[in-house]
Amino acid sequence: MALKYIVVEVPGGEAPVVFSRDFFHAYVADRFAPAKVVSAGFVRLSGGKPECYGGSSSLKISSRGDRDTALVARHLLDGSIDEESDG
Repeated sequence: MALKYIVVEVPGGEAPVVFSRDFFHAYVADRFAPAKVVSAGFVRLSGGKPECYGGSSSLKISSRGDRDTALVARHLLDGSIDEESDG
C-alpha cells in the first residue's frame, strides 16, 4: 500500500512528511505553511525500502524520484535519528 508524502524546506535543508492517502497533499502542505513544498507524490515499500514516485495534482508538483527516495529512506531508516526528540 502506498502512502503520500511532501518534502518541505526547513532550516538546514529539507524534510519529508509521510501521511495517509486519506488527506490531500495540499491540505497537509497547508499545515506546514509558510514552509515551501519542493516535491510531493507517493511512497511505497519495495523490497523493504521506500520508493517515491508520481506527483500531486492538488499542488501541481512532482516527485523527484531517486532524490526523494533517498531523503525518505534517510529519515525513516537511519538509526542515528533521535527518536525521542519532538522538535
